[in-house]
Amino acid sequence: MDSALTPFRRPLPKWTRFCLAIILVAVVRIIGALLIYQALSVNGKFHTAWMDANPNLIPSGWSWLWLFNAWDSLQFPRIAMSGYFQPNYVYLPGYPILIQLVARLTGNNWFAAFLITQIFALGSIVAFQLLAEQYMPTNQALYATLLMSFFPFVSVFTTLGYSESVYLFSTVSAWYLYKKGKTLSSALLLGFASVTRIFGLLISVPMLLDLVRRKQYRKVSSLAVPFGLVGGWLLFCYLTTGDPLVSWTDEKYWYTGGVGDGVRVITALLQHGLRGLINCCAGLDPTIFWALGLMVVLVAMTWKVDRLLWVYAATASISILISTTYSVSVLRYFAFVFPIWLTVRVKNPSVVTISLCILVPISIIVWLYAIEVTFIG
Repeated sequence: MDSALTPFRRPLPKWTRFCLAIILVAVVRIIGALLIYQALSVNGKFHTAWMDANPNLIPSGWSWLWLFNAWDSLQFPRIAMSGYFQPNYVYLPGYPILIQLVARLTGNNWFAAFLITQIFALGSIVAFQLLAEQYMPTNQALYATLLMSFFPFVSVFTTLGYSESVYLFSTVSAWYLYKKGKTLSSALLLGFASVTRIFGLLISVPMLLDLVRRKQYRKVSSLAVPFGLVGGWLLFCYLTTGDPLVSWTDEKYWYTGGVGDGVRVITALLQHGLRGLINCCAGLDPTIFWALGLMVVLVAMTWKVDRLLWVYAATASISILISTTYSVSVLRYFAFVFPIWLTVRVKNPSVVTISLCILVPISIIVWLYAIEVTFIG
């Protein structure tokens, strides 16, 4: 055995296992924030185009928070402050509720949103690494965690004030607790994930299959928790708008049609055959094609990792393809279907180091691009 490689095969100390990824992510975010702040400062004054479009939205003296806000991220603190009104029912209540609660301590909804995003982002690193260690050696779990954390879409959308960090933490933790036999705690987190991003509800499918397979029928009742929370949200939507599905019908205010690209493609194929399919796809963002190819490969690979998680990955991916109304968002949503990252099995730390040297600057550039140039997902 090559003695030079022996240390990398030894189990990492517990503090190293979890601190390394957290410290690296935190340091990169601080450095990225400083670089972007400097890049967007003119004569010592920080400025983004969003500050002109939304004057006085973020309180004076907190302008640095514009580093973490653009596009849809602006909607969540607004909901926390002013409640729901059409067409913002498209944003589910999990993240705004957390903002409202934390804002009672901080006195600032925008700073509360920032804190929640960063805390849950770092928490999701620990949660994913704990879960990954159930499927692979400790060192490989660390490497998979690092590569997931610095994948540009994961990095940027857990840095900006979006609900993805809360969703990622909730879904990963729900499955981890389920594997540890804590079904009720898992169901509670699954419920919160489901009212943060509706795709979270799909994790209940492999849980249900597993409980039935093991004939643990009493524990099946705990899965009523996520369905009950989603049902409560639908009831709220009905009582306030008369439409229980307003979260989906509100899509028409944001994107033409109000239905997913997948639905349009399937409808065109059924109605007009191959010619309809060609005409329909001609109007799609080209990223959906390579995103689809990536989805197929990674979802197929999860079969070898965990067949129950494959059920979640497959159903979530299909749901994303069918329901997403803006094709450029497909890869963003897919990046947070966590089982795909359990397929990452890298043994050589040099490969991870080289990969991070490429991914880190790309993530910072995409972050700058997201707040200054255009919508990226």
